[in-house]
Amino acid sequence: MSSESSPQDTGESKDFVWDDTETYYPLFCLAEAPDEYFDELNLHCGGQASWLAVTSNAEDFSQLLSEIKSHLGQDHTPTPFLGSTVPSVYTFYKNHLRKADDSISHHPFTHFTFLAVDAECFRPSSESGSSSHTILLCSDAPDFHESGDRARLKTLRLPISAALEELDSVEFLTMTPSEVYKSVFEEVNPQVLRVHPPAWFFPKEPLVDNPSEQVYRRATPAEARLRKQQGLRIAETSQQGDGNRSE
Repeated sequence: MSSESSPQDTGESKDFVWDDTETYYPLFCLAEAPDEYFDELNLHCGGQASWLAVTSNAEDFSQLLSEIKSHLGQDHTPTPFLGSTVPSVYTFYKNHLRKADDSISHHPFTHFTFLAVDAECFRPSSESGSSSHTILLCSDAPDFHESGDRARLKTLRLPISAALEELDSVEFLTMTPSEVYKSVFEEVNPQVLRVHPPAWFFPKEPLVDNPSEQVYRRATPAEARLRKQQGLRIAETSQQGDGNRSE
């Protein structure tokens, strides 16, 4: 993990105001970005997911949050992750940024998904005929064909507009990372939603007056991950059955 902290303009609006009710997608700058890159990033933020540059590498969360807030609106802010890799910032994200697996309280940062910017992101994408710059959408949300319960990091290089449009779909476990990639580059319509329940709602208890109906509560991240994994296995089994019937 790089400890470098040279100041750099990370493109956040000088009018940015911290919102205690918001959940932000952390953005790690692994390479110095030109101003026009952040101009494009800000251009696509209206009405979409809120990202926030991680401008501190403090390991104490209270200190980290305080330092990030203090840097907001400054002309130049620290970029402590220059030269780092996606796996290294993933470790930092897991250990110091995201909400605990067993928590249901509000947390200022996402649990499954973050953004990263490397030098390749500054070259316009030629995929899908896009002239947009790219960004790395990184997530350890469950996906198809993953055995066991261990989280696996998936990194998608997407045009900025597509990444910001799909961030919430990945974080809220509506779509898997592989579905997002296929929907962007192969124009494949995701089918999994038809065969499993929303992951972030967890059965609490049957209704006394109607035992066949259940009361749901918001799931913890660990419960949401488990529920998504179960849904994906149901989907895979269903797809296998459909394949056998078509033979």
